[in-house]
Formats: sequence, C-alpha cells, structure tokens
Amino acid sequence: MKPSKKTLLSIAYIIGITMFFLWYLFPSDTLKDYLAYRLSQGNPDLTVSIDRISPVLPPGLKLHEVDISHQDKASFEIENLKIMPGLGSLFSDTITINFKGRVYEGTLSGRAEISGNPKGSEIKIDGNIAGVQVRQIPALQQLSDHEISGGLDGKFVYAAEKQNQKLSGTLTMTNCRLELATAVFNQKLFEFKNIDADLTLQDKNLVINGISATGNQLDLKIAGRINLAANDPAKNALNLTGTVTPQHVFLAKIEKDLPVDFLRNKKTGRMAISFKVDGTLDEPGFSLN
Repeated sequence: MKPSKKTLLSIAYIIGITMFFLWYLFPSDTLKDYLAYRLSQGNPDLTVSIDRISPVLPPGLKLHEVDISHQDKASFEIENLKIMPGLGSLFSDTITINFKGRVYEGTLSGRAEISGNPKGSEIKIDGNIAGVQVRQIPALQQLSDHEISGGLDGKFVYAAEKQNQKLSGTLTMTNCRLELATAVFNQKLFEFKNIDADLTLQDKNLVINGISATGNQLDLKIAGRINLAANDPAKNALNLTGTVTPQHVFLAKIEKDLPVDFLRNKKTGRMAISFKVDGTLDEPGFSLN
C-alpha cells in the first residue's frame, strides 16, 4: 500500500517544522561558552572566543570567527571551522570529531579525539594546513621584530592531558621573505624558495629539530631551541646552531665582512659556514665557528 499524497505532505510538513524550530531555537550562546572552555582546556593563560555558531548538514556545527589569545595577546584566528562528530564515537568513551575550515587565506582540516578520562579529559588532534599566509599570523609576528611572509603547508599533532601540552609539526614554507630587524652581513632581506621545518613546542620550549632552507642568496640549516618562558616575547632566549652556504654572487658581496683568516681556511667555490646564535630574539648574538 502506497502512502497517500496527503500523508506524504503531512510527514514533510512535520519534518520541515521540526527542522525550522531546531534551527530557530539552536542554543548558540550556550554552545559558544561550552566549546570555548573545552578548547582552552581551562588554561587561565589561554582565551578562546567564538563570534557565533550555526548548525550545518551533514550533522555538525560551524564556528564563525574563532579567536585564540594567550595572556590577553591575540595569537591565532580562524575565519570559520566546520566540526562534524563521528556518529559511532558518540556511544564510546572517546569522541571523534572531523573538522575543516578557513584560516589566513588557507585551509585547516583534520581529526580530533577527546577521551573522557576520569582523571581529566585528553585531547589529540591530527591536522593539516595548506596555503596559510604566515604574515597574517599574530603569534609569529609577536615573537620578534623580524618580518616573515610566505605560504605555509604541512601536518601537525597536538596532544593535551591536564596541564601537559605538546605541539609538533612538519611544515613547508614556499616563496618566503625574511626581513631582519638587524642586518647580518650588511643584508636585511633574505628570500627562500622553500623552507622545510621539523618543530616541537612543549613546556614553553620551541625545539627546532631541523630547518632546511634553499634560496637565491644562500642555503641554510638550523637546529636548536628557543625558550619561550619570558613574559616579553622579545626576550625569549636563543640557543641555535647551523650552517649557511652562500651562493657565489652573495659570497662575493659579503667577503669583505668575513675575517681574512676565516676565508683562507675555506676551500674555493661554495662553502658551508658554521654559526651559532644566542642571546634573545630582541638582541640576538651571532658568531661564526
């Protein structure tokens, strides 16, 4: 027996009315406060604000204008973020959430797992970024007076358990421009075609497992760490070592700034110059080995 036209219209009407009231009565403000608290993990130094939330199909939520601040300083902003729960995980102790959004002219996507551990919730996020414009990220620009720009792609993993938080990532930046606040070899502007980085942030220490950069002026490799414990970002301590290999044209330009004895000990042609960076981001110390 086929349902009558009247029955179908009635079902459609009921579904339509239900969807309308679910949408109209959607508790945006309540969810904003709850999600902002969960995203900050109750960390007093971290503030998360959400302009508004709207329901989307397939079942999920869309967060608009998510602003993240650290110690009242803007760190990161997300234009919009769509989050969709894994329906099967809703009946388990670990909730799975897929997300995708727009951030600094690029995209942010990935998967989050939130476990309801009785001793405290645990969060793990596996994410990807593509086409993000570095010059627009406040957290990076606040680290120092140096200006950096370029497109950023890569993968990252964030894990949080109580107050223990760790962020690690493998990133690639293309068409990078680095303008130093203080000149090195009488040069302030450096341009790189590609920069590959392996980084870990934990316990207020940025560990640089390795950075490799290829440019028209020089090639660069760096490793070490930056201590981010200082209240003033410019005073964060540096402990970095690396090598720089100048291209022929650039080497000819800086030869007069290199010690004569240093040049004598190097072979002709391209040469790798070892260096060390200490001091702070505000006043870095640079020395050749």
